Amino acid sequence: MNSKKHNLLALALVIPTLFSPLLVWAHGDEHLDPNMKVDNPITAQTQAVGQQGMPRDVSRTIEIGMNDMLRFNPDNLLVKQGETIRLRITNNGKIPHEFVLGTRDEIMQHAQMMKSMPTMVHSSANIAHVLPSKSTDIIWQFSQAGEFVFACLIPGHLPAGMEGKITVTASPEQSSSATPVAATELKTEATDTTTAVDDRYTQGEIRKVDTAQGKLTIKHGDIKNLGMLGMTMVFRVKDPAMVKTVKAGDAVQFVVELEKGLMVITELKKVTGK
Repeated sequence: MNSKKHNLLALALVIPTLFSPLLVWAHGDEHLDPNMKVDNPITAQTQAVGQQGMPRDVSRTIEIGMNDMLRFNPDNLLVKQGETIRLRITNNGKIPHEFVLGTRDEIMQHAQMMKSMPTMVHSSANIAHVLPSKSTDIIWQFSQAGEFVFACLIPGHLPAGMEGKITVTASPEQSSSATPVAATELKTEATDTTTAVDDRYTQGEIRKVDTAQGKLTIKHGDIKNLGMLGMTMVFRVKDPAMVKTVKAGDAVQFVVELEKGLMVITELKKVTGK
């Protein structure tokens, strides 16, 4: 009986998303290549939960399944600080699901932003958007000890319980080496992306240029006019010519505005002398 009630609840939460394709895939089906810039770990995204790892450092693979009962399997992982793990995420369901890794606060902030701006598209090494019957790998170095969360932030999935926990046990060897490096990288990236000359502009770094689609993937600081925290996102540009003026790795300043519910870059300029 309890199982039947749970099935009905999960179905009730899933059905609305089946008829709202834009909402279901609000994050988009693009994400950073797990192997992107792996030969230069200083430029890899560093977060409280760790940073993107290098394939040559992978010590083991953990397979994680997702299903339409809105559950991860397994949903409780144990790793050691300093380990580089290949997370192989498989969608065993018939609708899209995603895997977002972070701290509890980051996950909840991310979920709240998705509620207020469901059309925004994220592109980050700690996020995997997985279509039905497909698999995606995330290579991650768990350089920080502590308890972290992974969740599906497609509307309705997290409230139904689609989340899991990763416990990273402290390593004496890592406490004096990996952690300070990560802290230094965090400080460096924060400095690079939050100091804006003009409050209208947000500072960032171009991660990917999609000329065909007229889109830019940018790792950016806080977008003050929209009340958004710094992260990596995919933006449309108002003028298609903008994408031809920059390349991956360029430091930029840009203005982003909401147009018909979509975030659009209306001004873009390269930052020189960096």
